[in-house]
Amino acid sequence: MRIKYSKNAQIGLAFIAALIMVYFGVNFLKGVNILKKQNQYYALFDDVSKLLISSPVYVKGYQIGLISKIGIISEKPMRFVVGVNLSENIRIPQGSHLEYGLDLFGASTVNLVMAQSDVYLQRGDTLTGKREAGLMDGVTAVMPKTDSILLRVDSLICSLNKIVANPAWEESIKGVGRTVEQLNSASVSLNKMIGSLEQDIPEISRNLASVSSDLKKVSTGLSEMDMEGTFTSVDETVNNLKQLTAKINSDDNSLGLLLNDTKLHDNINETIGSVTELLEDIRRNPSRYLTVRLRLF
Repeated sequence: MRIKYSKNAQIGLAFIAALIMVYFGVNFLKGVNILKKQNQYYALFDDVSKLLISSPVYVKGYQIGLISKIGIISEKPMRFVVGVNLSENIRIPQGSHLEYGLDLFGASTVNLVMAQSDVYLQRGDTLTGKREAGLMDGVTAVMPKTDSILLRVDSLICSLNKIVANPAWEESIKGVGRTVEQLNSASVSLNKMIGSLEQDIPEISRNLASVSSDLKKVSTGLSEMDMEGTFTSVDETVNNLKQLTAKINSDDNSLGLLLNDTKLHDNINETIGSVTELLEDIRRNPSRYLTVRLRLF
């Protein structure tokens, strides 16, 4: 038999179901899983900028829990307490700490950094919290430098505009164009020279081959010559010249006496002197010698 409920009962049941769903949903968003036993720890931070409830908690890239709550514990100095619900049964060594940062899209991520210790924390214990320098922090630090760079780029662009607006710039461009034309004409001339050289290269190559062949023949002839016999003949000629020189300088032959004895030189000088006197006397007294001739005949 089917039980029939009134409209009021149906509305009441729907309202209770909605409350249950809201309760579970709110706790889920807070990082509390009512259906599963969780271990809760706390961490102290000096700054929780952009750290949100239900932000995931990772250990070496593996999600182990969520941030469950964020509250203030002191005002001077300003300190914050962050509740962490760990869904995994992980033993946390003493000295471990939580650090959070922002990813490229501005979402907060929390990492549990394990320490090397044999002593472990108990549920409800407090960890040290740190904030790591993220990408956006680096961008914020770089922004002032970027502004100064942009100012310099603007000034550079203004300077370039002034240079381009200067009439001398147009003249410079024209000069560059003329230089390019001259280079083109020089390139054409160079190409012509290279073309003529390419035509002459075969003839030059043949001439070089002929010269190389002649040199090879000369080298072959030199290698085939009896160099030892040639040097022997040269030595004999030198020895003969030495002997001839020795005989010329010696007094035991006619040539040596002729060259080395001064008597022949003196006699020749005397004879030449007598002949000279005779000729001079004939020139002065020709009648004397004519008379003698008549007497003879």
